[in-house]
Amino acid sequence: MNRPSTLAALVSLSAALAGCGDAPAVGNHTPGRGGAAGTYEGITSGLMVPRCATSSCHGGAYPVASPSCDAERWYDASVGMPSLQAPGLNLIEPGDPERSYLVHKLRGTHGLAGGGGARMPVADTPLDDAEQAAVEAWIANGATR
Repeated sequence: MNRPSTLAALVSLSAALAGCGDAPAVGNHTPGRGGAAGTYEGITSGLMVPRCATSSCHGGAYPVASPSCDAERWYDASVGMPSLQAPGLNLIEPGDPERSYLVHKLRGTHGLAGGGGARMPVADTPLDDAEQAAVEAWIANGATR
């Protein structure tokens, strides 16, 4: 058995199976640190600001994508506000994660909800289970500040 070629094949297979590619372009993602308690502060500081409020997406005075995810604007721009991509759904529907378009965009089910575009965050890895659960718990508990 030729060890170098076997090792190279295993490395190549591992990379392919893992979806190996460039490092995320947005934020400093640490799995499971996205506001696991499901609070507005935890979600804002752990997810929205570092991973979404960038100049190439939902950040700055005139964000490329709506709504702004800057800490001081995100709540008012998204809670109870209609989705532009999925008519009939609010971006965040307090008390109802299934009727919150944000949840569908984060899960990748936005097309099934009548929306479009790409799964969020676009330039970063998808939320892990704990991060997704934190967002959904916060919304289910009324999406309070």
